[in-house]
Amino acid sequence: MNLWIVSAAWAHRPGLSYARLEADHVALTFAQPELASLVPLGADLDASRVVVAQVTLDTATFTVGGEPCALGDVTLRRVEDDGVEIAAGMDCPPGEVTYTAGFLPTLAPGHRHYVEAMGQPVAVLDVGTPNVAYTGASDRGEVAAQFFGLGVEHIWTGYDHLLFLFGLLLAARSLRSMLFIVTGFTVAHSITLSAAALGLVSLPSALVEPAIAASIAYVGIENFWRPAPKRRVAVTFLLGLVHGFGFAGMLAELGLPRDALAVALLCFNGGVEVGQAAVVAVALPLLLLLRRWPSWEARAVPALSIGVALAGVYWFAERVTA
Repeated sequence: MNLWIVSAAWAHRPGLSYARLEADHVALTFAQPELASLVPLGADLDASRVVVAQVTLDTATFTVGGEPCALGDVTLRRVEDDGVEIAAGMDCPPGEVTYTAGFLPTLAPGHRHYVEAMGQPVAVLDVGTPNVAYTGASDRGEVAAQFFGLGVEHIWTGYDHLLFLFGLLLAARSLRSMLFIVTGFTVAHSITLSAAALGLVSLPSALVEPAIAASIAYVGIENFWRPAPKRRVAVTFLLGLVHGFGFAGMLAELGLPRDALAVALLCFNGGVEVGQAAVVAVALPLLLLLRRWPSWEARAVPALSIGVALAGVYWFAERVTA
């Protein structure tokens, strides 16, 4: 059963209640007539705050590994025309939280309690099943290590991103221009990765993935015209914006923890940059050494550029027809 559909339909009717659980906040919503049958509700709702909390939130428990979470000051407010929300701040250690709706036995037989945890519907509780476990606050240290490692892994296994960078560096004329190219790519994909991960902008993967392949083909072909360093840096930046959406698509599949969003995003991006820097640290000296080979410019660069372009064309056709 789709809990979103069910919970949206009850509209604070007696016999139905709703819990919204976040890492640092809990809110319970009851139908006003049902709540009034348990405790008196005066015209000044805040005056009833203590007694309402005693029969609702105070009887609920939140524990992590058997240790209770700490609840802050309770607030009451009316929601819509027929509901009352009881809310409080909550401080739990990282880990799996067990929520027990201890107030259920005091409500009418058959009462159903819909629970949303960390933005997702997780359970429908009743007097026979009064509790549910959910993943609460994220351990920021674990999140940082996990997403940093995922960033490194993604760039090291992202053959299309690496081939794009290799194609750019092939035609670079000096160490200085190589470093500018790498910097342009880094800044560009960091911008779109962050913007997309934060939901500020979005592009479907059906457009992004073929566009990445097309950028690889373009770079391989452009190498035959030996673009000026400033032009190549500008092109790198513009195409790097597209690659950032590719990184963001992968990050979206992993799912960012809502309560550690900044940590996860920063560390994933950091992992991408460190992984990229490791590749560049190996590639740059090798490419600079190969430039001393007399046939490098005349034969090797054109041949390798053709390979880059063909790989881009192949991936483009594959992704367009997928």
